Amino acid sequence: MSVSVTSSQKTIQQIIDENASRVSNRDTGGLGKDDFLNLLVTQLRYQDPLNPTDDKEFIGQMAQFSALEQMQNLNTSFSATKAYSLIGKSILANVVDPTTKAITEVAGDVSSVTYSGGKYYVVVRGTEVAVDDVVEVTEGTYASQSNLSQFTNLIGCLANGIVYNPKDGDMIKVTGTVRSLQKGIYEDYAVMDGVSVEIAGLDTAIKTTDADYIRNTLTTAYENGEEIGLIIKDSSTGKRVPVTATIKELDISSSGRIKAVLNGVHVPLESITNISKAPAEADRDTSVTEGADPEQGDDTGGAEEVGTEQAGDGDGN
Repeated sequence: MSVSVTSSQKTIQQIIDENASRVSNRDTGGLGKDDFLNLLVTQLRYQDPLNPTDDKEFIGQMAQFSALEQMQNLNTSFSATKAYSLIGKSILANVVDPTTKAITEVAGDVSSVTYSGGKYYVVVRGTEVAVDDVVEVTEGTYASQSNLSQFTNLIGCLANGIVYNPKDGDMIKVTGTVRSLQKGIYEDYAVMDGVSVEIAGLDTAIKTTDADYIRNTLTTAYENGEEIGLIIKDSSTGKRVPVTATIKELDISSSGRIKAVLNGVHVPLESITNISKAPAEADRDTSVTEGADPEQGDDTGGAEEVGTEQAGDGDGN
C-alpha cells in the first residue's frame, strides 16, 4: 500500500512566496556599536573556561569595535550634513507607510531639519520625510535670488500687498507703510507697519476658540508690545491667513468682533501691487477721526474703520 505525501509538500512557488514575505517584514537595519558590544560581552560570558578567548583575538575584536564606532559616528555626521544641505532645495520623496506599506509621494521645498530616533528628517510642507526616502533633489522652486538693494526705495512708502497661507494658498490683501526689508529662504519680505486687519484667532501653540482667552492674550500682547502669532481674516471672502506681528491698536467690540492695526507684518515683495508716498502722521490722524462709516469701508480703509468705530463709541457716551 502506498501513501501519498503530495498534500503535505510545498511547491517551489509557495516556498519563494513565504521567503519573500519574511524578507519584506524583516528589519534590515545595520548593527550598531551597542549591538557589537553586546555580542562581545555575551561571547566572554559563555566562553569555555578551559579554552578561553585568546588575548590576540580579544584585542582584534576591540580594534574592530573601535573602527565600527568611528564609522558609525562618521555616518551620523554625513547624514546630518546631507540633511542640512537640502534646506531650501526642492525634493521628491517616496514615503512608505509602516503599517499598510502604501507609498506616498511627497514633493516640495525643504523648510527645516529635525532629528528623532537616531535619524534625520527634512520637513516639507509640515511633513517629516526621512533623508533616505528622498529620490530627487532640484533647486528650490521659490529660492530667493533677489538683491534687496533693488527695493530700498520702498522703505517709507505706502504699499499694497498680499499675505498668504502656505498650507492652503488662501490670500488676503493688506496695506501698510514699509518699515524695512527682510531676506528669507524662499522669498524676500517688506516689513509693514500700520496694517489694518480683522482678527479671527491666535496662531500659537495653544489652539483654542475660547473668546475670553483670546481677548486676554491679545490685550496682554498689546499692552506689553509683544510679538504674537495671529490669524487674520477677510470678512468678504472668509479666507484666513496666519501672520506674526505686534499690535499697535486694538478694538474689541461688544459683539466680539476684533479689529487691530499691526506693526511688523511680513509681506512678500513679489506680491506688492501698488506703491505711493506715505501720508504725513497728521494726515493719518485726521483720516482716522473723519473717516467713513466703519461698516462701509473699502479694502484699504481698515485703519479708518477701527478709528471711526472708536470715535463713534466715544460720542455715544
